[in-house]
Amino acid sequence: MSLQERRDLPAKALFLKALVWVLFSVLLGRLFYLQVMRGDFYRVLSENNYTRSIVLRSPRGMIVDRKGAVLCRNRVSFSLVLDSARRGDVVTTLEGMRRDLGLTMTRDQLRAAQLRSPVQSLAVVARDVPASWVQRVEARQAEMPHLTIEMELRREYPYGPLLGHSLGYVGLISPEESEAMRIPITDPFLEVGKSGVEKSSNAVLMGRNGRRTAQVNSLGREIDDPTLRLPGVGIQEEPLPGRSLSLTLDVELQKLLETAFGDETGCALFMDPATGEILAWVSIPEFDPNLFCGNVSPAAWKALAEDPRHPLLNRPIQGAYPPGSSFKPFVALVGLEEGKLSTSTVFGCGGAWEFGGNVFHCWAKGGHGSVDLLTAIQNSCNVFFYKAGNEVGIDRLAKWGVRFGLGRPTGVDLPAEGSGILPSPEWKAARKLGPWYPGETLPVSIGQGYLTVTPMQLLSFYATLATGGVRVKPHLAAAPPEVLQRTDVSASTLAVVKEGLWRVVNGGGTGKACRIEGLDVCAKTGTAQVVKASAGKDTRLLDKAIRDHAWFAGFAPRGDPKVAFVVLVEHGGHGGDIAAKIARIGLEYLFYGKEPVGAQTVPGATPPGELPPDGDAPSEAPTPSPADQARLGAGGGHRAG
Repeated sequence: MSLQERRDLPAKALFLKALVWVLFSVLLGRLFYLQVMRGDFYRVLSENNYTRSIVLRSPRGMIVDRKGAVLCRNRVSFSLVLDSARRGDVVTTLEGMRRDLGLTMTRDQLRAAQLRSPVQSLAVVARDVPASWVQRVEARQAEMPHLTIEMELRREYPYGPLLGHSLGYVGLISPEESEAMRIPITDPFLEVGKSGVEKSSNAVLMGRNGRRTAQVNSLGREIDDPTLRLPGVGIQEEPLPGRSLSLTLDVELQKLLETAFGDETGCALFMDPATGEILAWVSIPEFDPNLFCGNVSPAAWKALAEDPRHPLLNRPIQGAYPPGSSFKPFVALVGLEEGKLSTSTVFGCGGAWEFGGNVFHCWAKGGHGSVDLLTAIQNSCNVFFYKAGNEVGIDRLAKWGVRFGLGRPTGVDLPAEGSGILPSPEWKAARKLGPWYPGETLPVSIGQGYLTVTPMQLLSFYATLATGGVRVKPHLAAAPPEVLQRTDVSASTLAVVKEGLWRVVNGGGTGKACRIEGLDVCAKTGTAQVVKASAGKDTRLLDKAIRDHAWFAGFAPRGDPKVAFVVLVEHGGHGGDIAAKIARIGLEYLFYGKEPVGAQTVPGATPPGELPPDGDAPSEAPTPSPADQARLGAGGGHRAG
């Protein structure tokens, strides 16, 4: 090392020492500023520098009827939620729940609630908790550190079970629904429609949740101090409320019809045939959708699911029944259009007809004598329509059935609609049931055999008949009319069929119980055999469980139909009895604003020993064995519906 370098060394050391002292002084000054001058501020901030994303729940849209009556609304509810993101001991929380809330849970039950939750950090422990719990949980956070009370909006149905099947209900969204709807689950209280219009119109009613970022302390409580606010705190996205939904239903008509059923089971539909607007959707027994808006106990659910009357079955679209004689006007229409029948067609009815070695009976044991087409419709002569069906053939019936929408869903805006069965040789072969025998066409011709329809399908047929062949999509949510199909039916055919239906009610036919002064009602009764044991017997003398189903379907008025209707009373006996009387109540209200005086339940079935008002009982026709069918090449007959 040179002499010059030795002289420069103390100067460099002195510079480094000075630099270190300067840096140390700056650091010391900064620490003094932070810990002394701003110590309180940063101490509080260090304890409260947590942020949490809070869901701003969107209210679901209301549902109203065609006159604005509120059918469904929202109510405020409080729920107890476990927030695993909070600090604290689970055991302490469980003890606090038991001591302060009287709610006993195990760690396994708490863990199960977390596993059920779609949001990993939040688990719903209890819903619809008392309002008093809000203050208890807030005041005792130290004893229950993981718990919080969340406010949510839950559905409320003011009319209870009156409209259960049409309105439906909502429930917490499932992972499968989340994926199908492409709705991410960011809220443990996210609900979607599970049935009825709540499900079919879910996109309209649901809206979209918003989001807010909140600043909270170590206990999870929000802090609202502008001087301590962290960046990004505040509303990130405003909630978008769901839209209200207007239905085409008339709640007053609904009340009258449901009351009219009394203790009977069945369904009733009223619709504007030109627009497809459903005016009444009755499915008895109904269920109360409010039951699903609370905590459904296992006992309550078991009682509902195991009820022998099947209150969860939406009968108008999920029940498949043989239509009985209400199908005969369809056979007449096809025969007229295909040139196989005319108004001058006459068949003899001696009370029975032998075909293929089997005897097919009419409901009138003495027979109707020589019967033309109009008289056959009016008096529901089975033998006439056995012979008419044999002339027309199953292929033509199936072809026209497709045109009128039979054997497939109608497209009504409710979920889980069934399709019924429109039988044909192809249908039978596809199910490996063997070839179609001519004798199997006969029971189909009177609405029995393999044939089944949903009440909604039968309503669609009569509505299409009323409009002259224009089939309109039925709907409950208010919407413009949608034409599904136009079927060319000649004016002469329509005139003949309408005349026959008019005579059923107004000409002393089987539906005279629905005759209304000044209103030309066109309708057809139907009595559908439930079990073979009822064949040829007075259904009123049988046990209720094996009595025939009663149908009454039609439209009014004849010249310019404004309403089409279907009434089905399960095990109700004859269609011209209680079913026709229920239909009359609905028609008198719609056209004259008339309501029944006093008790609105219609009188029961005609007592045994008196002449049935319709005489429309199913015939007694044996079903031949497969061996007999193969030997005869015909046979067929009544098949239990």
